[in-house]
Amino acid sequence: MIQKRENGTLRSVTKFGKAALFAVAVVSLLSPAAQADPFAEGVEFYQKRNFSRAAGCFETVLVRSPEQTNAMYYAGLTYQQMGNTPKALEFYNKLVTRYPNSQAGRLAQQALRALGGGAQRSAGGGSSGAGSYSSASSVRSYSGSSSASSGGDDEAGLPPQARLNFKNEDGQHIVVAGQVNGRALDFVFDTGCDQTVIGMDDLARCGLSKPSGPPSGKSIGIGNAVTDNWRISVTLRVGGIERRNFPLLVSDRTGVPPLLGRNFYSPYQFTIDKTGGTINLVKNVTATAQAGRHGGYVSGSSGVPFRKLKGGGILVTAEVNGRPIEMLFDTGAQGCLFSSHHMKQLGITIPDDAVDSVGRGVGGSTHTKNFPISRIRLGSVEKSNFVIGVTEIPFGEPLLGQSFFGDCQYTIDDQASVIRIRR
Repeated sequence: MIQKRENGTLRSVTKFGKAALFAVAVVSLLSPAAQADPFAEGVEFYQKRNFSRAAGCFETVLVRSPEQTNAMYYAGLTYQQMGNTPKALEFYNKLVTRYPNSQAGRLAQQALRALGGGAQRSAGGGSSGAGSYSSASSVRSYSGSSSASSGGDDEAGLPPQARLNFKNEDGQHIVVAGQVNGRALDFVFDTGCDQTVIGMDDLARCGLSKPSGPPSGKSIGIGNAVTDNWRISVTLRVGGIERRNFPLLVSDRTGVPPLLGRNFYSPYQFTIDKTGGTINLVKNVTATAQAGRHGGYVSGSSGVPFRKLKGGGILVTAEVNGRPIEMLFDTGAQGCLFSSHHMKQLGITIPDDAVDSVGRGVGGSTHTKNFPISRIRLGSVEKSNFVIGVTEIPFGEPLLGQSFFGDCQYTIDDQASVIRIRR
């Protein structure tokens, strides 16, 4: 809750931590009266991950107004993303020392606690480990230290092809049966999660004890609650794919499903067939050879291009009411989730009759407004009168979830960086 207005309204947000070993909160500090000033420009550059330009904007604000706590906090976040941790700490400590009772000061305290868990790496270092399990009413996020491609040392011995059967009991989640050290455990197949993650309750179900020693990292969800993470090595088997010495992230939370992240299946391109209830995986080197033998893909199947975040998340450009916006293609998300900042970018006003909902995730409670938009489109798939969720707490990219593409068959081709979607 906002207790004090300083330089406009201060609202907190979780940055989906694809960039850092210790994910920290990101805030949207836009003042209604500051839409064209360096601060607003800095926020825009930050959202676009142009951190060098963003840092320059926030430094300009602080030269003019040295007590602008909003810009001070955002400058700390920006330098942390750039890998300049000492500079980030300088801004955080200044906030905590001089403005401890401000909202920015409290967020800086959270950032310092998160950074206190060990060595840090940022987006500039190319290391990441966050993902999300989410819906229109709840978001849970995780963070770790390994990149999506660092899934163990056994990739050469993996089968060239595999088929996974999945359950889709609620019409949203794609759930596959797995085993951790021989113990059965179901996972949500989640393209929005860079790491494979389980909670302490699932760790106990697998007959494993809580890891000893200090945590490997920390994570923070939209509710801004920081949780500890430990990384352990296990044998993880899903279908005919077995990964030995596999780095499994254990989060100090309970009550949310295990997530099968991209670091498990990154050696493969895959097709999700909702009609057949299967995920068909072809090893990247095998897929490349097959495409060469057959002269590449057939005409008209070029698909939707995507780009990867440094941790492996898939970003596609969708159209919302005719306006383009980058979204995270997230099979672990039940619905499509935006922030109020995204709504401003898209020129969409939240209607007065939007339906309120509250969910609780690893970061605490999340309040959303749910309402239909006129149109959303990705490639050849377009839906009208489509319900989305909007939270007042901004985050990185909006989530494109199962409510949009759940009735489609789609292939994610990492080699060509395209998603081939068929209704």
